[in-house]
Amino acid sequence: METKEQLPNATLILVFGILSIVSCFCYGIFGLIFGIIALVLSKNATTLYNANPEMYTGYENVKAGKICAIIGVVLSALLFLLMIIYFIFIGAMLPWSEIMEGGY
Repeated sequence: METKEQLPNATLILVFGILSIVSCFCYGIFGLIFGIIALVLSKNATTLYNANPEMYTGYENVKAGKICAIIGVVLSALLFLLMIIYFIFIGAMLPWSEIMEGGY
């Protein structure tokens, strides 16, 4: 009987997926980084698992990590986009505040 081995990086994918959700509120950057790394690693692990599924265990961690990474990337991208729009809006309003105060 063959012994099954753990998929490479299965636990790391799950950890990075969870970290992408947790860190998505850090201006969106860290959540994007962790999420993208988890998605790339999960793609490689899924390809390896699909080639020989009876040889590996831990595919549940890969699937859960991939779902968490997708959620984290979406939340991080939305927050990052919101931060960019916010800073553009504030930057556009700064000259108007000086005009209203009688600076010009």
